[in-house]
Amino acid sequence: MRTFLSLAVLLTGLPVLAQQAIQVQPSAETAQVLGGGAAVQGAVLWVHPTDPGRSLLLVADNQAGLLLYQLDGTLLAQLPEGGALGVDVQEGFPVGGISQSLVMVANQSLQGLVGYVVEPSTLQVRRAGLTPITPQGFIPNSVALYTSPTTGRFFAFAGSATGLVQQFELSAQTDGGVVSNPVRTLNVGGAVVGLTVDDAQRTLYVVQQGVGIWQYGAEPDAEDARTEVDTVTGGGLLQPLGGVALYKASGIRGYLLALSGGDNSVRIYERDPSAHTFRGSVTLVADGGIDPVERPRFVVASNLALGSRFPLGLVAVHDSSNFTGNENLKLVPWPAIANGFPTPLVVDTAPGNGTGGGDGGTPDAGVDAGSPGGIGAPVGLPGEMPPDRERPESPSSCYCASVSVPGSVLLVLAGVLLLSRRRRGA
Repeated sequence: MRTFLSLAVLLTGLPVLAQQAIQVQPSAETAQVLGGGAAVQGAVLWVHPTDPGRSLLLVADNQAGLLLYQLDGTLLAQLPEGGALGVDVQEGFPVGGISQSLVMVANQSLQGLVGYVVEPSTLQVRRAGLTPITPQGFIPNSVALYTSPTTGRFFAFAGSATGLVQQFELSAQTDGGVVSNPVRTLNVGGAVVGLTVDDAQRTLYVVQQGVGIWQYGAEPDAEDARTEVDTVTGGGLLQPLGGVALYKASGIRGYLLALSGGDNSVRIYERDPSAHTFRGSVTLVADGGIDPVERPRFVVASNLALGSRFPLGLVAVHDSSNFTGNENLKLVPWPAIANGFPTPLVVDTAPGNGTGGGDGGTPDAGVDAGSPGGIGAPVGLPGEMPPDRERPESPSSCYCASVSVPGSVLLVLAGVLLLSRRRRGA
């Protein structure tokens, strides 16, 4: 009798254990990047200020430069100004006296950070009038932008393979230009492979390859003390590690998403910096038309309504082993992940607290503080693969996922059943 009671307890607890890992099928994928091999070095979402369905995925290609993708996966344009090692976007930055979304690229050729804006009417990219930011002693391989909710000041963080992270303050000038000044340097202790900032929480997240995720204060006068979010040794992360992203719901709700390349998963934690409770992990599997994600290095997340394709937000995950060619990104509606867990995650399209959850900025009024005209080159190259497949949503808008039951649970159940048989045979 005691054996069967134990079995009942295990079965009762099964949903809690099973929610640790789910599998989800992507609904779309981008066209392949232009660079071969491990070309993708970062990705971010630029949100269109008046028509969210025209928002763009900006992908850093270390050979071809910055690539602009539409949300149906079509490669729209290429910015061939040198290999891109990282990219981030921050809305509300004053460019030429107009509040716009600043796009910051870690440029391999210029060995620094270069600022751009996307013209909402044409979706072309132009320089933002910012002199390239050159960190001292390293070439930036990652970038994250931050607006202080306390002071309203703008900052850029530059990460590196040496383990240094340098913080710069960005200041708009009356002549339409932008200047930068270094205000702080952090020594993470090893190669930085991911950066993101939670503006509302004034928190910087840094991923150290082979070690884990660190949490720092984002203000320039914050102490260098850090908090461990998750680790490789004794934690849930499996090498190689990759980027991090934030799903910013209203208020300060939401989640921190991080790549665990060793098991091809995206791990999800509560956004609250005082706890970062682990909520589960998700892997993107094949749907019959789109191949699975393997060896991911970067992830993008948004809670915003992005037109008819992603009305309740999206997640885009980098895929190193795209079956149809070079690397690409797989796209999935956020509810497919959120509702896949036995205890669903929040689905909330209200703008998040702080600048990180707002819109794409105010359309440019024709003031060009950078180079003349748009410099994003439309892409229509010979031999380019056609826009990738997109699976149509069912009329019921059902987002489906499968739950993975941990093997340890199955082994325990098998052992209980075997013990029960032996006792009956005694």
